[in-house]
Amino acid sequence: MAKPAGKWVIVGGLAMALSTFSALGALKSEPFNPIMASFSNELDFDALRGQVKSFEQAMYNDQNKPVMYAKASFDQKGCLNSYEKVDSINNGKIKLVRDVKTNRLISNYDASRVISLNSDCQIVQVSGEGKEPKQYIYDKGFLVKVKGARDAWVYKEYFYTAEGMPKSIVFYGDERDFLLIQEPKKKLSDGWDYITEGFDEGKPVYQSVKKCSYDAKSNPTECWFVTATQQNGLEKKKVERIRYAVTYY
Repeated sequence: MAKPAGKWVIVGGLAMALSTFSALGALKSEPFNPIMASFSNELDFDALRGQVKSFEQAMYNDQNKPVMYAKASFDQKGCLNSYEKVDSINNGKIKLVRDVKTNRLISNYDASRVISLNSDCQIVQVSGEGKEPKQYIYDKGFLVKVKGARDAWVYKEYFYTAEGMPKSIVFYGDERDFLLIQEPKKKLSDGWDYITEGFDEGKPVYQSVKKCSYDAKSNPTECWFVTATQQNGLEKKKVERIRYAVTYY
């Protein structure tokens, strides 16, 4: 649930992926719904496995104070019905509710802010994107690229593991690019569930390691992670925690 602050704000923490394995390794992991994985990238929350009905995700800082909260509900196909997030780190908040008649996610704070969806619950248009409309490109149901609708300029690219876990993101800027890579653990004896690294123009500026406990669906119930950031030649570390509450169909 956390990303580096500054010009290249990428986390907040909720866009991080989860481990392939349960805490004991004896549970069968369900794949990630492409709809869930795609929305998690665009709306910045942790993707979850299986047929999720609703979730709550709350992040606490090293003083055990809540600094970020997100909750969402989904229909049986996995389409987002509602989403709310409060981010005290970046002073942001969002609350979206889906109008099933028009298949649009509409902001409760500003009715002009709308995310238009197609019949597969894929984002096709977002209002307020400025003079340059975006095109959302999907592969096997997963959002893989956001580019200019009138030119070849690519704003973001998303990559996933074979089972649909969000793995890495590339943010393309006018002058510099940012790469966020998430590597799940390869075996049960590994000390951490995954490592996330951020590179600004190829230079490492961010690293996070994360360890979770899991429910019977191999979704997290609680995670602890340590984040190290590089800024002006100085390294800062912090320890944070995320708690999850998930219901299923």
